[in-house]
Amino acid sequence: MRDFKWIFIFLLFSCIGKEDIYKIKVASSAPLEEPGSQALLKFTKMVNERSNGRIEAKLYANGTLGNNRDVSEGLLIGTIEMQMASSSPLAVFVPSLNIFEMPFLFENNEHMFAVLDSDIGNQYRSDFEAAGFHLLGYFTFGVRHIMTTNKPLNIITDLNGLKIRTMESKPHLDSFKAFGASPLPMAYSELYTGLETGIIDGAEAANSNYYSKKFYEVAPYWAQIGWLRLVAPVIMSKVFYDGLPKDLQHIVNHTLSELIDYERELYTDISKNRLEQLKELGVIITYPDPEPFRTASQDVYKAWADKVGGWELINKIQNFNYLKR
Repeated sequence: MRDFKWIFIFLLFSCIGKEDIYKIKVASSAPLEEPGSQALLKFTKMVNERSNGRIEAKLYANGTLGNNRDVSEGLLIGTIEMQMASSSPLAVFVPSLNIFEMPFLFENNEHMFAVLDSDIGNQYRSDFEAAGFHLLGYFTFGVRHIMTTNKPLNIITDLNGLKIRTMESKPHLDSFKAFGASPLPMAYSELYTGLETGIIDGAEAANSNYYSKKFYEVAPYWAQIGWLRLVAPVIMSKVFYDGLPKDLQHIVNHTLSELIDYERELYTDISKNRLEQLKELGVIITYPDPEPFRTASQDVYKAWADKVGGWELINKIQNFNYLKR
């Protein structure tokens, strides 16, 4: 009995002074070589070091922990702590994010980044909180273009009747209907096979993942349209974040903020490099006039304006004076 007493005392005192370890599973839908995943890999290393081991963060890239919706639900039930995903699937949980799914909302990357870093981007923090998430910041998933399997796109009418894969986003579906296509939602994991077997005639993507996923092998026509600039929020489980000590909250927030410009610049640079590499691979690259696409997009705005904050907000974003910032 005396032995058990001393064992208990030893265990009790051996625990005194030890700090809690906070494990963070960081989920990324993007492949490891993509800019967003590279930035998150840096994040895990930096927070582990800066916390002196009190945080143990690990990246799970390429959808290892499940599709975007499953991961978001994981954040809500406490099985996953952190996620990077495009605003498209996150809009299921935070509907106000559909504003960022409007076609041709931003003039260029500088415009988009300035809006996201302004009070406009910041106003969505409360919407994330209400849904059970803590917003850490906004990455980008690039400028979106259109690939096709059997013919190049030179003008908007070349899309007429083509089955184009989109994300499961109502604004995306409405956009491609407005462009004259027949949009078809399909899991990203099924996209290559869908193109290869002819289930679909094309899809939308960015230079980066069009190259990294080798979609050019089965869809060698690549139209630089830039119909959307895809926002990629980085979020954390609100319950988990609120449970972190204040000093660790600061480390998490500050570290992610430091990496926002890194990720955006990396994506911009890689996008340019990938386009040159695609040319060398013999991909047929076309540059359709974007104006007919912009004109067709007005029907989408008319249908969605009241659902995404109203015309006042849309005009505020589109007319945002980013050049003075």
